Amino acid sequence: MSEDASRNGARSARGASGDERILLAVRGARDRELLADLLDAYEVVVWERGREDGPPLPEFDLCIVDMATYPAVADALEARKSDAGDRFVPVVLTVEQDEQRVAARRLEDVPDDVLAVPAPSAVIRSRVESLLQTRRQSLQLALYRRAMDSATVGITITEADDDHPLTYVNDAFEEMTGYDRSEVVGRNCRFLQGAETDSEPVETLHEAVESGEKAAVSLTNYRKDGTPFWNELKISPVYEDDELTHFVGFQTDATVRHALRNQLVHETQTLKQLFETSPVGIAVLNENEVIIRANEAAQRILGLRRSVVLGQPYDAPEWDLVDEDGEPLNPDDLPFDRVRETGEIVRGYEHGIDIADERRWLVVNAAPLTGSDGERIGVIAAIEDVTAQKQQDRERERLLDLFDQSQRIASVGAWEVDTRTDSVLFTSGLAELVGVDSGETFDLEEAFSFYHSEDEPEVRAAFERLVETGEEQSVECRLETTSGETRWVHVRGVTTPETDGPVFRGTVQDITERKARSKELERYERIVETTADSIYTLDDNLRFVLANSATADLLGRDPDDLVGKHVSAVFGERHSQALLETIASLFAGESVEESIETVVVDQTGAERQFQTTIASKSSGGEFDGIVCVGRDVTDIQERERRLSVLDRVIRHNLRNKMNIAQAHATMVLERTDDDDVRESAAAIERATSELLSLAETARRFSSALDPNVAERVQLQNIADCVRNVVEGARLSYPEATITVDAPEVANARAHTTFELVVNELVDNAVVYGGDEIQIELSVTDDDGPEQVVVRVADNGPGMPSLEREPLNSGRESPLRHTNGLGLWFVRWAVTNSNGSMEIVDNEPHGTIIELRLPKA
Repeated sequence: MSEDASRNGARSARGASGDERILLAVRGARDRELLADLLDAYEVVVWERGREDGPPLPEFDLCIVDMATYPAVADALEARKSDAGDRFVPVVLTVEQDEQRVAARRLEDVPDDVLAVPAPSAVIRSRVESLLQTRRQSLQLALYRRAMDSATVGITITEADDDHPLTYVNDAFEEMTGYDRSEVVGRNCRFLQGAETDSEPVETLHEAVESGEKAAVSLTNYRKDGTPFWNELKISPVYEDDELTHFVGFQTDATVRHALRNQLVHETQTLKQLFETSPVGIAVLNENEVIIRANEAAQRILGLRRSVVLGQPYDAPEWDLVDEDGEPLNPDDLPFDRVRETGEIVRGYEHGIDIADERRWLVVNAAPLTGSDGERIGVIAAIEDVTAQKQQDRERERLLDLFDQSQRIASVGAWEVDTRTDSVLFTSGLAELVGVDSGETFDLEEAFSFYHSEDEPEVRAAFERLVETGEEQSVECRLETTSGETRWVHVRGVTTPETDGPVFRGTVQDITERKARSKELERYERIVETTADSIYTLDDNLRFVLANSATADLLGRDPDDLVGKHVSAVFGERHSQALLETIASLFAGESVEESIETVVVDQTGAERQFQTTIASKSSGGEFDGIVCVGRDVTDIQERERRLSVLDRVIRHNLRNKMNIAQAHATMVLERTDDDDVRESAAAIERATSELLSLAETARRFSSALDPNVAERVQLQNIADCVRNVVEGARLSYPEATITVDAPEVANARAHTTFELVVNELVDNAVVYGGDEIQIELSVTDDDGPEQVVVRVADNGPGMPSLEREPLNSGRESPLRHTNGLGLWFVRWAVTNSNGSMEIVDNEPHGTIIELRLPKA
């Protein structure tokens, strides 16, 4: 049970309050128990020795302490009595017979009574109740004194005999007169009178005092500083046993009331003048909402003469009422009925009136008008024309909306710092950038904490310079948002001279994208400057705007010398004409870039074959010029021509010679019976067959050799390709075991020769593994989110690492190379499909070739 609940549940004793509490600070447990039982009509709490360093003494109304415990609690009891002031806090000291002499000395200290124990129960209860009764009286007297001291009117008590000296004054009297209590107690109240004190109320008071009666007067008194004030004084006699002993006086400072009374006539006239001259319209409506009085401003606002306005209801037909949204206003929605019926004041009621094709916006404040008996007899309304303000508010809202949109579009926010309070305010744009609530304020340290730890000192130093010099400061730095994102910002700050105090304002612009673009542009610039290709831009008149070092080196000129030159004067008329035709083609077609081949003359005068890619550039939707990337393909084309001739000659001659060699080997086999000769002829026939097969494979895969032929990469159902190959292979190799595991559809982007790729892998497995080899083909599209995987596994002899490693790496060397071209063709076709190939050992023996293609 709580302490308060325990006190409220205690029983009352002999009229005692039910929540009176007795504290027992007695050493003996048996003594405590006996006292508790004896005083069970009260709430009893116990304090034991050994708690000196513990919590303070609990609250109590009376404390019983023995001689053994007294030294431990004496200081606390003395402090408790001192804090109680004029409220009696009784302490009973229990002593044994041999301790009474010592106890007598203790009575000069804290205890209020000494109780010799053992003592009869009735004595103990009587002593306790007597002390508690004294405490109750002291509490009651303290309450009365506090009430009098706290009263808002002056209260005085004087003796009824002699010169009627003051025996008590309260705080309000001191405040009213300026005199301290010590200055007036013992004096007659006449010291408050002065030169302008009227003798008539003084005589009235004198007569009442002499006759021992009540009196009430109003007279001029003087404060201690000589200031006069009107004192409304009431005195009442106090009798004790039918004998007049004192007078109680009640003083009220009525100076303001008298001043108001004196000014009433003047103010009434002033109010009339204000009513007529007020720029705010004022109208008085009776209980039927008929205008019975209106000033000139009201007439002007309502657009009617006074003779017309008076006697009109507020919703008169001379004007149309509309609500805030411009819709017709129901007269029942006007505030006047509510004001008259409830007595409430309605403020800021807004509506419009249409007068002579003009709409005016009004704000009405309405209050009840009461008669002398307090009954509501009408309504007084203040009517203000806020048409111009409404237009300004709309314009302000439009500008604020424009400002917010501008902040979002420009990624700009603003801040304000008041250095008197170190408070920082963010606009909505900056709050959104940082990730805090709009309108939230921060102190200066919190605002600095949003900046990156490496950049914060620079930002702080710039702000300190702004405060010290008043000169504009700006800095580019990183900002840390509440979501943990780092943004590059440009911070600018200026002083604000139009404000009263040291206020500084500035902007924060998000330049993260610009910073990224700048870095990207720098990277592109390095690429453009270091590339061997000629890169230049021309304006819409085909004049040079920019040229890289490769262009300048080709022509033997400085890049700046080319700016402004027409392309025909630099690269020749044929090149210029080809660019014009390409520009026309770009406009007519859907492609964003086109390539041309032209001949240009280098700085030595030699003609060079250039392949130039052209893309148009625009500004504001208008053609603004072109960007050209030119590559010198003279040597490449010459080499390709030579390789083409060499390829045709070698393939033609190789095929012819191999056919002749094969025919002679066949003739030898048919005409000789010599086993050695037949074996040699058979070897020649096999070798020629392999070479012819290699030539045929090269012919079929010729399109896969060019890594730049992207148009041959198409969407294909890889599962169908694999099934088609398996179907043909089973017919070609009936002794082999060929299985396939593939879904119905597995779409990927692959080279048009992909079916030949799979066929080559099956043929290669049969050739090296024998007719009875086992080949397992599978197609999966769940190995990765963007890949289709084809696996061809066999149980043949496997592939030596010297042949496998070059195919996996894509490079041959004199020490590591392959014996055929078939798997190379496979790798090139897969690579041209933007895929990959990997060859690994199969367990326990054999080979697995895995092809990965981009999923479509």
